[in-house]
Amino acid sequence: MTAKRIAILITTLLVLSGEAIAQDSGGFKLFGSFGAGGLGSSRDSRDASKIEEYRDLSDGPFGVFDVRGRGNRFYFDAFGENLGRDDMFIKISGGMYGIFQFSLHGDWLTHNFGFGPDGARSPYIGIGQHTLPLFSTNLAELRNLDAWTTFDFSTDRRDVGGDFEFSGKSPWYVLVDGNRVHQEGINKVDAAALGTSPGNGFVDLPYPVHHSTTNISVEGGYESPRGHFSVNWIESNFRNDSEFLYFQNPFFGFGMDTSTFAPNNDYTRISASGMLRNLPLDSILSGRVTYDRITDDAEMVSEVLNTSGSSVLTPTNPSSPIFEGKVENVTAQVSFTSTLARNLDTRAYYNYYRRHNTSTDIVFDVTTAGLVCFEAGTTSPANVNVPCTGERYGYTKNNAGFETEYRASGGNRISAGLDYLDINRDRFDSAETGESKVFVQWSNNLLESLTARFKYQYMWRRSEFLTDNAGYDANSPFYLERFNRSFDVANLNQHLVKAYFDYSPVQFLDLGFEAYYKKNDYEDFILGRMNDQREEFQGSIAYGDPEKYRLALFADVEFIRYDSYHRTINASPCPSSAPNCFDPTIPPTSTAFNWGARLKDKNWMIEFSGDWPITPKLTLRGSAIVEKSRGRVDFESQRFADGTPAAALYPIYSYDNIERRSVSPKAIYLPVKNLELTVGYSYERYAYTDAQFEGYQYTIGTGTTTSYLSGIYAFPDYRAHIGYGSLRYIF
Repeated sequence: MTAKRIAILITTLLVLSGEAIAQDSGGFKLFGSFGAGGLGSSRDSRDASKIEEYRDLSDGPFGVFDVRGRGNRFYFDAFGENLGRDDMFIKISGGMYGIFQFSLHGDWLTHNFGFGPDGARSPYIGIGQHTLPLFSTNLAELRNLDAWTTFDFSTDRRDVGGDFEFSGKSPWYVLVDGNRVHQEGINKVDAAALGTSPGNGFVDLPYPVHHSTTNISVEGGYESPRGHFSVNWIESNFRNDSEFLYFQNPFFGFGMDTSTFAPNNDYTRISASGMLRNLPLDSILSGRVTYDRITDDAEMVSEVLNTSGSSVLTPTNPSSPIFEGKVENVTAQVSFTSTLARNLDTRAYYNYYRRHNTSTDIVFDVTTAGLVCFEAGTTSPANVNVPCTGERYGYTKNNAGFETEYRASGGNRISAGLDYLDINRDRFDSAETGESKVFVQWSNNLLESLTARFKYQYMWRRSEFLTDNAGYDANSPFYLERFNRSFDVANLNQHLVKAYFDYSPVQFLDLGFEAYYKKNDYEDFILGRMNDQREEFQGSIAYGDPEKYRLALFADVEFIRYDSYHRTINASPCPSSAPNCFDPTIPPTSTAFNWGARLKDKNWMIEFSGDWPITPKLTLRGSAIVEKSRGRVDFESQRFADGTPAAALYPIYSYDNIERRSVSPKAIYLPVKNLELTVGYSYERYAYTDAQFEGYQYTIGTGTTTSYLSGIYAFPDYRAHIGYGSLRYIF
């Protein structure tokens, strides 16, 4: 943040405070605090960006303030932290009771992705520009890492905005809200394929980020004890100054390739909502309708590189030179709650959602150029050259439900509900899905010191599939589509259990426990995820008089398991010695066989914290946290008739293993009445191991099939010692 902007915000704060004091005849009182401090850190890491990914730990000063004002007519609040640093936040709010209220905010954040030389390096030069040439056109020289460019991956995000609401002591009100989010950086990571096949290599591309989103909202409404009604309009505009990145592609004869990013777009939403209270049977009727539209336009890439040389371009022949995007959404919700009897409450609801896509239907006629297109929704090329077409995705959702709650004797409550969702969509694999949920819940707050809750839910989902006859026979790659299902449409039986327990048996002692269990069983298909299961348990205990001391212990453990089944085909088309190789139900061969995987994750965390007021002037506080995550994948291949496996598969023992430890003590001392001195220290250790990063290399492969990696996220381990101190004046 610049000094000019800080001065403007502080001036605004003082002016608003002065106005409030001058106009409030009841005597306006200001109270709060402001202070300054400093921070220093020592870090041990190959790539220090991981410890500073979302925070600024650089050595230097910072400021803080928390000011509040109260009077008979006016009120005022101002808060700011980390002033002068990359993760600064400021908010100013206030108003006149019953007449108006306002707020202003500024939120600054720098997202660090990687620091050079280990966490950010590239064979391209001119990092931060829209055109990236390689430093050499010699493939052997490109593997010389010492000649690569080192830089910092980082993006600055700045969010500045505010709102104003006026009611004038009447039931009517108007609210205006707006903000602007601007992101800018030297680069951000994006991976691009160098060729037309995974074996052709890929590259981590650093591209410039220069885009902003401006939002404005206006709402007017009426609020009374009998009900509420409002109308809202939102306009959002996204502007990107970096829609295209041109980079030299070694696979295509070092020609200049093109990568595209988000185009400019405009979003509009109009909504109306209302509520009626005090209806018969103590009923409440509420509803909401919305209409929104997003539009954009983008220039089509008219030519692509050809493998025959850097100067040879192949036309894509788009049916329109400009893509004009237009997606419209319409929603409607209505809810009706009633008290049918003294101890019986009910709620019925209905939700409607329609997404309509009328964007330009672009067709690329590549048949004349001899290129192969990928059929929509598949990952296998068509058997013959076909025009490349897009897919305009749209859908309609109808959701209805009913819930009831019975207040039994004492503090016992029993509730149950039924929910049904029907989805009709424009998609190649499934046109319609029906989903039903039923739940029952018991809760008890009979004793003031005890709260307990238990819930069970069952979900049943079935879909209409359009790929049951895919592929002309088992020699076609599309034949596999008969046996695969996407997660969001797969037939599913789900069991969900939640339990909650909170107990305070004696004064200053609090006990808590929470359990969560979910199991998904996918039905009616052979390949893909068979089932997954998750269990989570949380427990806490806290004891102590806050005036003397307070200790707390929290623990959490989570178990996750995924079971899946897949097929490998190392030949296409099927060889004559092994016909019908795309049928997973036939016996295995050396080139076509099924295999299964079982992924297990165990995550746990334990935290201890304490607060100890030693004297009226000295307080000690601190916390210690240990987190661990352990992942493992076991594989098993299909077996031949003699019992030998079709392939030798070995487990992965290091599958996203994480360990984090931190200790953070601090002391707060009041040397005199209005001064507060804080001194703190934090130690952090983070370790990450994953099989995919073992033996990390910046280049993979040789010749034109080489991949070029940046090092981002490759070296996240770190140890850090962080010390800080601040002096705050309290008034």
